[in-house]
Amino acid sequence: MFARRAPDAAYRRSQAAVGLPVPPGAVARGLAIRVLEAPDDHRERRRLGQLLLDELSAAAGLIRVELLVADRPQVHEHDGRRLQSKTYGYYRCWFAEAAVSRAHIRVYHRTAVRRQVISAKVFLNTMLHEWVHHYDFAALRLPRSPHTTGFYARLRALAEALEVGFVLPPEPDAPGRPLAGSTASSPGLAG
Repeated sequence: MFARRAPDAAYRRSQAAVGLPVPPGAVARGLAIRVLEAPDDHRERRRLGQLLLDELSAAAGLIRVELLVADRPQVHEHDGRRLQSKTYGYYRCWFAEAAVSRAHIRVYHRTAVRRQVISAKVFLNTMLHEWVHHYDFAALRLPRSPHTTGFYARLRALAEALEVGFVLPPEPDAPGRPLAGSTASSPGLAG
């Protein structure tokens, strides 16, 4: 069938970096809670989300990442009977002199098929997921940001430090962990 290629240096570095990307302060923790309590309005979520991203990026010494909240359904594929895939959001960055010079995160504000506003937990989970891609490119200087167990360890450490770990899905190897409050993880398209 298909041969698996050996993990490259970016994959190994991503896998090895399992610690907290940035110790968030009280302001960032408060903003994360405010994002969860915000109304379903995409403009207010974008405003609060941008403040949170600015706090995280400043604490980590990274360039600002712009948050775009698209008040439209998630990009998806449907075979006429079932949803095949969907994109919660994505990260994109541009480089100048081997460093990230500009970046943005896009989060889709409506569900793929029913076009309902996404829950605050999914919104925050997606935003944090994509910010970890920003951290990978801008701080770790990875040439790509693969979804390794190290990536998810960084995401989980960040959510737990923000005191919103409940927005993430339970770890697959954590038997007995409660499923209440879990959400699907966003398949970020790191650029």
